[in-house]
Parts: sequence; C-alpha cells; structure tokens
Amino acid sequence: MVFGSTRHRAFPQAYAWSRRTILRYAALIPCLTLSPQRGQAGAAELAFAHVTNRREFDAAFTKARAQKKSVLAYFTAEWCPICKSIDSRVFSNPVIKRRLERIALVRADVTAVDAGNRALMEHLRVSGPPTMFVIDPKDGREMPRTRLTGAVDANLFLDTINLAGL
Repeated sequence: MVFGSTRHRAFPQAYAWSRRTILRYAALIPCLTLSPQRGQAGAAELAFAHVTNRREFDAAFTKARAQKKSVLAYFTAEWCPICKSIDSRVFSNPVIKRRLERIALVRADVTAVDAGNRALMEHLRVSGPPTMFVIDPKDGREMPRTRLTGAVDANLFLDTINLAGL
C-alpha cells in the first residue's frame, strides 16, 4: 500500500518535470520549434505598447482591432517582484516570444498609482499587478479563462494562450 501511494504521488512530479524539460529544450531543437533563425535573435524582442491610463489603452486597443489582432493586456509595476519574475521567466522564453508575435501586446504600467491608472484598472476590473488577460478584437471583451493574476510560469501561460486559440 505504501508503494502504491508513493507511485501515485510521483506521477504528477514526473509529468511536470517532462513538460518543463520539453519547454526548456524545445528551443534547442530547430525542427520542433518556430524559433527565429540565428541572425534574427535580437529582432525577436516583444513589442509591448506601454500605457498608463484608459485613453492610451483605448488607442492601443483600437490600433490592434484595426489589424484584427487579439490583445494581451498585462498590468505590471516596477515595484512588483512577481512582475519581474514573469518578465524574466515567461516573456523571455523563445517559444513564448514566437507565439506572441501575432498578438498585440499592451503593458499597462501602474508603478505610479494615480487617477489615470486607477480608472484603467477599475474599467478592466484589475485589482493589481501582475494581471494579464486576452481581449478578443471582434467584440472587445475579455476572452473566457484567459485572466491570470499573481505568479505565472511559462507552462501556465502557454496553456492559457492555447485555450484562447492563439
């Protein structure tokens, strides 16, 4: 009976390890990834539109909607350690960078809490950073099951954008 319970507990760890390993090493195998070619590695940086209030957010969304692109809204702040972790562990991942090339990226900087930031956060029902979600360009609404708050790793992020069909 002890053997069975140990085996049962070990399975999720082995599964998580294999997913993590695949994600880390997928970028090293050119035939399995869509990573940029060698000469273009510097060009693969994510191009976030930086906004601090609702007017700027609406302008970025209107531009994305004209291009018929979904929008990833990401609320962050300089004083947020979890946001820095997401930047270094999620948005720097080459597989994720490649997946986000066809999505409009909007980074709402709420470092300086002011009336403009509060109005934007209230409008989009954001309690604080880090929060991210995908907005559908067709109707301008948040896509179901795409809101992520708090700590996010690369696997959870990829699962979420897969659910959104991106």
